[in-house]
Amino acid sequence: MAIIIKGRVWVTDEKEAKELAGRGFGEEKDGKVFLSPEEALFLKEKRKSFVVTSGKKELDFNGMMKSFSRSDKEFPRKYIVYRDLRGRGYVVKTGFKFGTHYRVYGRGVRPGEAHAIWLVHCVPEEFKCDFHTFSGKVRLAQNVRKKMIYALVDKEGDITYYKIERFSP
Repeated sequence: MAIIIKGRVWVTDEKEAKELAGRGFGEEKDGKVFLSPEEALFLKEKRKSFVVTSGKKELDFNGMMKSFSRSDKEFPRKYIVYRDLRGRGYVVKTGFKFGTHYRVYGRGVRPGEAHAIWLVHCVPEEFKCDFHTFSGKVRLAQNVRKKMIYALVDKEGDITYYKIERFSP
């Protein structure tokens, strides 16, 4: 069982928390696991028995999507990318400290055992930016020994991944 409190999702059952942490979900703290909104929604979508409540009300998938989208207008696009990456077997964590949406670990790798391989930033198909901004993100990724990936999500929800690297002849 998980509870949404002030936009945070806490798994309170110790057995479930331990199992989820072992599969690369959430951050452990005091026998509980804190899930990102994307992780909680993914679990709700994949495990129908995953119960999430807000106050005294149990939320279904759509209720959770609406709740998370109210506080983050990019959430639906980010979730599409999260779900795709997680569905391919990657462990996906927040990339907030790197100025991106996600940091992605290789298949079967747990955070703490190895470093993330990619930084992923989710953008709409009409995304525009200047070269200075683009270059800054690529340089940051390379400085922390990761590859920069832009996940372009079109209006139909299809994703195209672009790996951007700095080339020095």
